[in-house]
Amino acid sequence: MNHHLKTDTAYTLDSDPIKILKQEHHDTLHRLEMIERTLQYLESLPNETAQKRRRIEQLRLRDWIHELSHRMSLHFMMEEEALYPVLAEYVGEEHGPIEIMIQEHALIKSRFTLWEARVNTLCKMTGLMRETALKGVTSVGHQTIAELRLHISKEDQILFKICEVSFSEEEKHWVSQKLYTFKSL
Repeated sequence: MNHHLKTDTAYTLDSDPIKILKQEHHDTLHRLEMIERTLQYLESLPNETAQKRRRIEQLRLRDWIHELSHRMSLHFMMEEEALYPVLAEYVGEEHGPIEIMIQEHALIKSRFTLWEARVNTLCKMTGLMRETALKGVTSVGHQTIAELRLHISKEDQILFKICEVSFSEEEKHWVSQKLYTFKSL
């Protein structure tokens, strides 16, 4: 059974790098909605629900979280190695928005690690132990989703707007080339 989420992000060497990153954010927000619905569904399932249905939903959640965790690590790397070095020329690197975004990247990655571990545990549990494991999954899940949404909002509304008005065409092209190198990862 294929539980993978489709991505809409496609770009070429000449694509606008800010549009690329915004599209990835859009794709991520869509993924978060799907994951959130699955969390809510799992929370609302009564214990009497067929074990097979619970298992399918848990496996879907596990696959989606794993996939999103990988995609976010790559996305953060793209921002940190392609976008932020150019942006640092305009806003500085330390004690400002770039430093905050890098700290948030580390926090979100650690949340995903914890979330993945808890969902893997959930997939092995039954009965009362499953309910306890589910509470851990949903708690970390809702927190991770909220933090990631806030992070995306800050980048879209602050950092990307600075980039759009500040970057020269040469700088945009350089960032685009760097982003393109990540496409094969």
